[in-house]
Amino acid sequence: MLDAIEKYSSDLNAAYDLDREMGQFQYLIELGKNSTSLKDEQKTDQNKMFGCLAQVWIIHRKEGNKYFFQGDSDAFIVKGIVNIVTEIMSGCTSEEINIIDHTIVHKIGFGPGLTARRQVGMMSMIDFIKKIQ
Repeated sequence: MLDAIEKYSSDLNAAYDLDREMGQFQYLIELGKNSTSLKDEQKTDQNKMFGCLAQVWIIHRKEGNKYFFQGDSDAFIVKGIVNIVTEIMSGCTSEEINIIDHTIVHKIGFGPGLTARRQVGMMSMIDFIKKIQ
């Protein structure tokens, strides 16, 4: 988890240094475009996260005592954010997932360009994952 946070924090800070908020948006778009998509049969209401303007689906599997997550969205920027959240929370135990809180949004290093709505959406993704594990 900490390795993923450090990786994305470093990448987002570098993108911000290149072109401020636009650099971070471009990074998220590229991340979303290059992320694996869920199969259509996985995009069910059970896997759908509600409360986001974009459509978001998150699935999980359990291996031993660890959970692994994968997500998708119909919007590339959001899909990039989903990818970050699911990667950070994958490989964690239930106890580790439950101690993750909303401050992770700031630890990752999103600049002021990540709108309040997207920050709330990211926090909602964290809450959704906590419920489905």
